Amino acid sequence: MNTKTRITAWVTMLTLAALVLSACGSAAPAEPTLDPNMIFTQVAETVMVSMTQTTMAMPPTSTPEPTATTAPTQPPAPTIPPQPVNTPLPAGPTPTVQRFGDSAKWNTQSPADGKVFKPSTQFPFHVCLGNNGSSEWDGKYYLQWVSGYSWTKQTVWYVGDITKPGGTWCFDIPGIAPANPGSYISRWYFKNPDGLSILEIYFAYKVEA
Repeated sequence: MNTKTRITAWVTMLTLAALVLSACGSAAPAEPTLDPNMIFTQVAETVMVSMTQTTMAMPPTSTPEPTATTAPTQPPAPTIPPQPVNTPLPAGPTPTVQRFGDSAKWNTQSPADGKVFKPSTQFPFHVCLGNNGSSEWDGKYYLQWVSGYSWTKQTVWYVGDITKPGGTWCFDIPGIAPANPGSYISRWYFKNPDGLSILEIYFAYKVEA
């Protein structure tokens, strides 16, 4: 039953009750007459209060919770294959540097630096030079003593044969150790035909009694 129907029923019932009471009043002692409009107003207020209490007693209507939206699934990232690591190759032998023009390098010598001699001992000084230039060595290239103790009266020694680039020439110089004990050093320059120094050679040694 809706609200409008309830109000109408209540009004009808109260109106009938008022009419009955009015009819009975003709035989009974006279009492104050009820105003039908006032009765209608009271009934209407009573019905409204009853409806308000009923509405408050009803459980509140729950509002449905919003449904969470699932984020779109991202496609899987592409798999990147591992990159090969470049392993350096083992280093090979270092090539001999070929220089343009006149050039020489020290290869070996005997005796080695630090040799100890007895006073006035005779010995051969053997030193080998490599031709790492682009010029051939001929008899005009030479090894010259420049400073230190001089073993012999001869101070210049010439190349005895053609030495091509990449070749080696060895000098053999007879020597005599000093008569006095001490530390000595002899220096030599290898020069080209123009007298320009190509390489310095030195020999450090000692004389002990």
